[in-house]
Amino acid sequence: MVQTQPFTLVEAIGTYLTEAKSKGKDPHTHLELQRFAQWCGASRPLAQIAPSVVGEYSERMMAGGAAPQAAERLQVVRDFLVHLQKKGRVEQNLAQHVRIRKVKSRAGSASGEASVQLLDEITFEGHTQLAKELERLKNESAALAEDIHRAAQDKDVRENAPLEAAREQKGHVESRIRDIEGKLKNTRVIDASTRQHDSVVRVGSRIMLKDVDSGEEKHYTLVSAAEANPLQGKISDVSPVGRAVVRRTAGQKVEVETPRGTQHYFIVKVTS
Repeated sequence: MVQTQPFTLVEAIGTYLTEAKSKGKDPHTHLELQRFAQWCGASRPLAQIAPSVVGEYSERMMAGGAAPQAAERLQVVRDFLVHLQKKGRVEQNLAQHVRIRKVKSRAGSASGEASVQLLDEITFEGHTQLAKELERLKNESAALAEDIHRAAQDKDVRENAPLEAAREQKGHVESRIRDIEGKLKNTRVIDASTRQHDSVVRVGSRIMLKDVDSGEEKHYTLVSAAEANPLQGKISDVSPVGRAVVRRTAGQKVEVETPRGTQHYFIVKVTS
């Protein structure tokens, strides 16, 4: 049964460090939990910490590349969240949303340590579009295989242009199939029902920006790199604008570095 005492995150961390004495003496644990508290909001009540916030923290730690210590750092947070549930201070199993995905070590690595790959987020719409494209490409690949078989029946293959064209096209199709399969394997679909409606910009958010200098208003949807389409107003969370607004809230000003120089925007509105 969850305790009725309204623990804030910082209070829960202090209690955890006291109850888990071995952890409390470890400065590494203090540092990692402090980072986690800064991300979530140290004064936020435990009941208000959504799974999506925990998941985003684990992913953003790895933004820009996998660090060798990432698994260890995220494990500190996971242990803390496991402790919270065991003590009945949270209802949800938040620890399962600390996504640590180990893959085989890279060939030639001096340390031989496994690298860590964290799942990217993708909208339901983006996932559906990729799945449809994958199905279409597989059908196209099968049709090309038949074309290759028919073209190969020509005994004089030295000047067989249709055969070479079909082989080249099939190579492009197969490459795209592998690319999409990799993206679908290493992404997770955003569950909007678990998200807090707190006007924080995340993947899947629709945002209205106002250019501070010109007053021009722009509307964007923040998506993963796999589904970015500027012509449709879908910008990636790793684009200049995306990096500037992610984790920000409505009412804040941001700076965006562009080839034309630094631009200033005001976040007018954020919707999920």
